[in-house]
Amino acid sequence: MPAVQENTQSGLFGRRLGRHVEMVTQSILQVSKDDRLSLAVTRLTCTRQDRERTVLIEPEAAFSATYKLKDVEEHEFWLNGRMRYARGFAAGTVSAADLSEDPRSRIRGPFDGMQFYMRKEALDDLAYERGASPISSLRAMPDATDPILGSMCAFLLAAPPELSQTNPLFVDQMALSLLTYFAEGYGGVHLPAIPDNGRLAPWQERRARDIMHSRLAARLTIADIARECRLTPSYFAKAFRRTTGMSPHHYLTQIRVQEAKSLLVSSTLPLADIALICGFGDQSYFTRVFTRCVGASPGKWRRAMLR
Repeated sequence: MPAVQENTQSGLFGRRLGRHVEMVTQSILQVSKDDRLSLAVTRLTCTRQDRERTVLIEPEAAFSATYKLKDVEEHEFWLNGRMRYARGFAAGTVSAADLSEDPRSRIRGPFDGMQFYMRKEALDDLAYERGASPISSLRAMPDATDPILGSMCAFLLAAPPELSQTNPLFVDQMALSLLTYFAEGYGGVHLPAIPDNGRLAPWQERRARDIMHSRLAARLTIADIARECRLTPSYFAKAFRRTTGMSPHHYLTQIRVQEAKSLLVSSTLPLADIALICGFGDQSYFTRVFTRCVGASPGKWRRAMLR
């Protein structure tokens, strides 16, 4: 996923992180809740051999976890003034730090990795919603590779540039998945599963569908729809899938494509206008999604239907 607009809120992610560790950054994903950033994903790259030890940062209630896309020659790490390790790391491994405990580091050799910045309150909110205890720390085994997180990184890097701007439902679902994964896999917290019969009530399903159908072009989030259904975002996302057989993001994409089909055959509107009306953001993204779902581009499909 190419760079997104840099968030101006404080926190050790994005360009501020790059200046801190002397590396080039690419902002991949930034997700906010109630106008406060809860999760940010930043890619870090550097071809230099040597760097200085990082300096003191202002303590903040947040965690940083880094997935290594390539082998790391040596990483020296201090926490609260005490050296914790000085060692190399293989590609696919993860390291984690509490940003309230004065983490310092020095990395030798080229670097390529993904940093996941998570505010503690975002993880605590997730735990509270599911009836679990707050998360006190993130712990990573230095030699353990994490192919699941690796797959998430690959997906984020390959996602189209418009996705974070045009599909807030997808962004919300990705953020929920990442926060849940870190809470359970690295925070040692067991988040109780939603019961097998945890489905939406008929009125909630109708309300959710009505909102998505009536607001195709709006920047809908899972939190917006969940609020109308009187549910927490994480419960709603899973309950919607169990009730309908698809995620909210997939359902919204499906009805956007159906509406686009209707406009393609019933109007002479340009493709760019149809893309905006149906909530795709721009024509290029509309063309990619439509082609993937239908098997033909919007223009080709329209010509075939009007013969």
